[in-house]
Amino acid sequence: MEQLRVVFYLLLAISVQAIDASRILCVFPYSGRSHYQMFEVICRGLAERGHRIDMIGHFPTKNSIANYTDIIDLSKDAKSVVNSLTVDFAKHIGLWVTYYQSTKFGSALCDLMGTEDMQKFIKNPPNDPPYDLVITEYFGSPCYLGFGTLLNAPVVVGISFMHMPYVDDFMANPFSYASFSNLYTDKPVIETFTDRLWNFIVNYWEMQKFYSYTSNQNEIMKKYLGLSDIPDVRELEKTVSLALVNSHYSYHGIKPITPAVVEVGGLHIIDRDQKISSELKNWLDSADHGLVYFTLGSLMAIESLPREALLAFYASFAKIAPVKVLVKCSNTTKLPPGLPSNVMTLPWIQQIAVLRHKNTRVFITHGGLMGTQEALYYGIPMIGIPVFYDQTKNVRIMINKNMAWMLNHENINEETVDAALNALLKDPKYRESAKRNSRMFRDRPMSAKETAMYWIEYVIRNGPDSLRSPAVVLPWWKRKMLDVFAFLIVCFVLAIIVSVLLLGILFKAFCKYKRDNEMEKKVK
Repeated sequence: MEQLRVVFYLLLAISVQAIDASRILCVFPYSGRSHYQMFEVICRGLAERGHRIDMIGHFPTKNSIANYTDIIDLSKDAKSVVNSLTVDFAKHIGLWVTYYQSTKFGSALCDLMGTEDMQKFIKNPPNDPPYDLVITEYFGSPCYLGFGTLLNAPVVVGISFMHMPYVDDFMANPFSYASFSNLYTDKPVIETFTDRLWNFIVNYWEMQKFYSYTSNQNEIMKKYLGLSDIPDVRELEKTVSLALVNSHYSYHGIKPITPAVVEVGGLHIIDRDQKISSELKNWLDSADHGLVYFTLGSLMAIESLPREALLAFYASFAKIAPVKVLVKCSNTTKLPPGLPSNVMTLPWIQQIAVLRHKNTRVFITHGGLMGTQEALYYGIPMIGIPVFYDQTKNVRIMINKNMAWMLNHENINEETVDAALNALLKDPKYRESAKRNSRMFRDRPMSAKETAMYWIEYVIRNGPDSLRSPAVVLPWWKRKMLDVFAFLIVCFVLAIIVSVLLLGILFKAFCKYKRDNEMEKKVK
């Protein structure tokens, strides 16, 4: 009887899940592997909850997943950016980051809508059943918000960085320039008048540049989506139902946010054992004296560092033996000879498996947000070598938390590497601080994944406007209450003017009364 009851409730749960299941389109045009890690967790998580997921992206799954279908593989039509940047070119991008984000990694990706597979989908989208939701990345291609209009479905955006000023703008999120260090400000804490001034100027300026560079996407949407009356991208941005942002107050700091902007920092971190090669497992397990892990992420190649810098690392790594060093290097033939015996190189490494290993002591990183979040999650002190975009900011945040050192990528030498390694390996305060900040980063009522699932389903259940702030339709001067302040100032000025006039009239009347009174006394 008990078994029948269990079967009954199991069938009931499955039937309820089927009834509540939605059809969701996930479309991610950017070919960055690190970005996709976050969005893959979201879309696969929704499939696990019974929703039907159709994926358009660059990384089709190798194994079959229930309720999850790769309907278009964009990697056939676009070059991957994995290991595509030299340090010098990354530095160049850093000087013009908004331009590259909006063009090479923005408007250029809108042209993927014109590929054969995409045009087939656009001209004949599935309608049995129709889509209930569209999830896409908001990076440099707001043109993909047009899929919401095409499919008559609400849109959720994922942002693989912290709060971007333009996302704050169209979501009607307070900018908080006075207290919160925004994306384009490297300093982690706003303290002085100069900090506030620069925080406002640089972020406002980059926001206007982004709007200017992406304005051409209006015509691209009309061309490829076949919708002549589609609103422009600035209006489509205001219709976004939910923004999932890769930030957390314990990492980036505290700021006021509207309910439609949800922080899910560390969403991509799946805390479980990863399958790794026996060679790597043995290397990690045998690092009884500790392990240093060195990578410049999925975009930049370590071998593109200057020869002098690489030789400085060689010398420093040799000094810390028997501590072992694991290095991600995609092409070892470009490394100079003389690699120390305590160093192992691999072209690709399961990073979480390394950072969560009990022997890992130090993480040498370019300062990418995903990697620093992983190190923070597992309490690993860092040596940062930032090159472009948010990397300097991320490393300085970790320094402010007393769990990192920073090296200048243009001036790496044996002395600076020695100092950083010795400090992080020998001074316990860095590891203690890392563990303390790790506890704060993990301490949440729900995991980042559960939070994302809940609010996505909330929008599906309650409608596209259920979280949207009414302030999104207001011009900026109304949001800032400038008309109200102007009215109050005018009233104040008028009150002063009227008061002065009345005082003048009263003073003249008093003077006249006094003169008349004196004249009357003289006559008597």
